[in-house]
Amino acid sequence: MSNVLSAELKNRIAEKVQECMTRAERYFQIKLSMPTYNFRQRGRSAGTAYLQRNEMRFNLFMLTQDTERFIEEVVPHEVAHIVVHQVFGSKVRPHGKEWVAVMEHIFNVEASRTHDFEVPKAKNLFEYRCQCRTHEFTAHRHGRVKRGSQYLCRQCGSQLTFVKPIASH
Repeated sequence: MSNVLSAELKNRIAEKVQECMTRAERYFQIKLSMPTYNFRQRGRSAGTAYLQRNEMRFNLFMLTQDTERFIEEVVPHEVAHIVVHQVFGSKVRPHGKEWVAVMEHIFNVEASRTHDFEVPKAKNLFEYRCQCRTHEFTAHRHGRVKRGSQYLCRQCGSQLTFVKPIASH
């Protein structure tokens, strides 16, 4: 599956962002600042709203998995965070009553904090051992160990130690 974004798909995302912002502006009767967005979100998150930057990041892997559902659920989810921040400020909870109201009453989308898109498989894995078995660490967790973090096995309680990188499949 290609992770190149077509012009048509970019337009559909832009239209959905615009539609959500317009609905919010009409509802609150104020002019909101249009957020920027990109497709650099990685890992387990479908999207992230960076409120101070007025920016959203979307996960291209998940977008290409189920385009319709992503556009109808994830895009409004992140736009709702932007809208809530612009209207109510930074003192409100990320998925609080204001966010739920924007999602359900303005965007007409079920307010859900989580997604059930497939999460991309980690590319670089690292083998660690304890006294009872082997464990696989992602590059992110392996990096934490290299910076001094320590992990203990939940079964035997012994410290996990690095063995070797695991060849990617």
